[in-house]
Amino acid sequence: MRLSEYLKSNFYDANELCALIKIEHEQLHMWQENSIFPNASYSIENLIKCSSYLGLYECVEVTDYYPRGALDWGQMLVKHAVEHSSHAYELFQNKYITVLKACADKGVFSEDDKFGDDVIEHIQQVWQQFLCSKYGVISQNGTVEEVVFIDLGRSIVDTLTDDRTSNNIPSEHRLLLHEALKLLNKALSYNAAHEQQDSLRYKYIDSVIQKYDLSVR
Repeated sequence: MRLSEYLKSNFYDANELCALIKIEHEQLHMWQENSIFPNASYSIENLIKCSSYLGLYECVEVTDYYPRGALDWGQMLVKHAVEHSSHAYELFQNKYITVLKACADKGVFSEDDKFGDDVIEHIQQVWQQFLCSKYGVISQNGTVEEVVFIDLGRSIVDTLTDDRTSNNIPSEHRLLLHEALKLLNKALSYNAAHEQQDSLRYKYIDSVIQKYDLSVR
C-alpha cells in the first residue's frame, strides 16, 4: 500500500478532523500551543508541478494527519470546555488510571513500580509523549485506552521475557504473556510499509510469538 493510501485509510487530515470536531483550524493550533492536543502524527510535504495552457506553476503543499482517536479527544475537550493543560492532563490521568484498574481487575497487571507507587510520575511522562504524538504513530487510533494497553503490555512482556532475551518461558507465565500480547494486538499500529520492520508490533508481537512458540496456547 502506498504511503498516501495508508494515511488516508487510517488517519484524518487536519481539514477532516476540524470538520468532524466542528472547530476552526485556529482552534486546533491554539489547543496544540496550550499543550492540550497532540501534534500531528505525520506531516507530508508535496512539491506540486502544474502544467497548463497558461504555463508551469509550482507550489509546496503540507498535509498533517491525525489518528482517528484524535476525534474523541477533541470532542472531549469541547464537551468539558478545556482551555488549560492542567485540566486536559487531569482528564488524561483519570482515564489512564480507570483503564489500568480495569485491566488489573481482569488479572492483567505488572509489578513494575511505574504502575504502582510511581504511577502518577509515569503518567506525567506518558502525557508528554501523548502530546508529541508518539502514540499517534505506534498505536492504531491514538486513544488513551490504547496508550495503557501498550504501556502495560510491553511492561509485562519485558518482565516475563527478561526484555525479550530469555531462551524460554516457564509454563506458569505463559498465560499472562498471552494476555499481554492480546492487549498489544488490540492497540499497536500495523504501521506503514517502510516502518514495519522497526515497529513495536514486529518487536513485541511477531518476534515474541515466533521466539517462544506462542502461536498456539
